Order: sequence, then C-alpha cells, then structure tokens
Amino acid sequence: MSLRCLVSEIDVSEEALQGVKFGQHSVGGSYPLASTYEYTKFCLLVFSYELHRQLNISSGISVMAADPGVVETRIMRELPPCLSRFAFFILRTLNLLQQPDTGIGAVLDAALAPPEASGKYFFGGKGRTIRSSVLSYDIEVAKKLWAASSALLRDLRLRDRESRTGRTSL
Repeated sequence: MSLRCLVSEIDVSEEALQGVKFGQHSVGGSYPLASTYEYTKFCLLVFSYELHRQLNISSGISVMAADPGVVETRIMRELPPCLSRFAFFILRTLNLLQQPDTGIGAVLDAALAPPEASGKYFFGGKGRTIRSSVLSYDIEVAKKLWAASSALLRDLRLRDRESRTGRTSL
C-alpha cells in the first residue's frame, strides 16, 4: 500500500519524532507497528525532499528517495510466526513480494541516477520514478520536520558532549 493512501495528517513535532506519538515501546505493551512504519517512511520521504531543496540549490548536491516496494525481509519478525507466514503467502500469491536481490533495484537506480534526477522518488526498480502524496510535498510540513529534527540532533549532540565530559547543563 502506498503512502498516498495511508497518511492523512502528520505530526512532525519533536515529541512525535521522539516516539511520544506512539507511546513508549515496552515488553508486553502495545506498539502500533504499521502506523510507526508508515510514519517513519513518510518522514524520511519529506526529509529527503527538504534536503534536496536546501542542498541542491546552494551546493549542487543531489538527493534522491528510493522505495524498493515489498521485499521479503525480517520486518515481520515480531509478529506471531503463523501471521508472518500468512502475510508472506498472500504477498507472494498477489505477486507483490520481491526477493532482496530484486528489491534493491530502486536503491541502485537512485544511487546511479544523474545529478539532474535530484528530488525524484525512485520506486520499485527499473528506473521508475513516481510522485508521492500531496502532503509529502507540503513545504510547511517539511520546514517543521526539518526544525524538529535539527532540534533533536542538537539535543543529542549536547547530551553526548556532556556524557563525555561528565558535565550536565542546567
């Protein structure tokens, strides 16, 4: 299923990016795998578009997004084995499931693309690019995500520096 169908609104606040939106993962606790996966993939896509806007104009650096499609990996390892096997069976039956050596196509396409392909979204291999959801191109969402991500990275760097020096800030 594509992000076009799944994402209707997005919270890109620092709290959401830290996982507060979904609750803390704990043994025996509820953790909405599909929502979390959808959210993180959407944020990666929006972040890629924003990185393209910021870097391509000022430095000529190319940024591409790549989605291999449905690839047989261990992504469902936390599900009960019978449910995981059933899901893979259905995906194979519908001819949607790819082996990793085939699924890598979109990633290779993006990595080998010419610089003028910057900002494109490679999907499924064979050089194919697609347009993602309207929301994924929303400049305000992208700016909020960029600001929240930057704030989180600054905080992590500060905590790392403090842990190395043994000091804490007030």
